[in-house]
Amino acid sequence: MSTQSIKPPFPLFCDRDGQPLEDGYIWIGVAGLPPIGNPVNVYWDAAQTLPAVQPIRTQGGYPVNSGTPSRLFVGSDYSIQVQDKNGSVVYTSLLDNLYSGGGGSITSNATGDGVQLIFPVTFIPSAIYINGVYQNQNTYSVASGNVTFTQAPPQTSVIEFVLG
Repeated sequence: MSTQSIKPPFPLFCDRDGQPLEDGYIWIGVAGLPPIGNPVNVYWDAAQTLPAVQPIRTQGGYPVNSGTPSRLFVGSDYSIQVQDKNGSVVYTSLLDNLYSGGGGSITSNATGDGVQLIFPVTFIPSAIYINGVYQNQNTYSVASGNVTFTQAPPQTSVIEFVLG
C-alpha cells in the first residue's frame, strides 16, 4: 500500500498580521513587471477555459470564484501583488510561479518588524525575497530550521522563503 501526502486544495493568502486575507485583491501580471497595469490571463481551471477577472477577490484568505474557494492557473511565470480590502499592499513578487498549472514552488511568508533577525522555516529555502527583491545568500544563513539574517528585514516587509 502506498502513502499519499495530504495537500491543501486551495492557495491561502494572509494579511500582514498572518490572519486569512478577507475581501482582499490579487493581481497577476507579466513576470518581472508590476502586475497592475501588466496583467496576464488567469484561469479558474487547468484547461484554461474559465477566465478569472482581475483583481481576484479573496474570502477567508482564499481566491473565490462565485463565492467558492478556487485555485488559480496561469500559462507562464508571473508577477503578483496582494492587497488588503483597503487597497494597501500586503506583498508583491515580480517573479513567482507558485500557482501555475504544473508543480511550481513551495513558499512560506513572514513579516519583518525591523528588529527580528531569526525566522523559523520548515524547509531549506533555495531563494529568499524581501518585498519582491531577491536576497543575496551572503545576507543570511540557514541552520537548525531557522533563517538568520545579517540585518533585520524592515518593519512590515514581506519575506518570501522559496523552495523550487
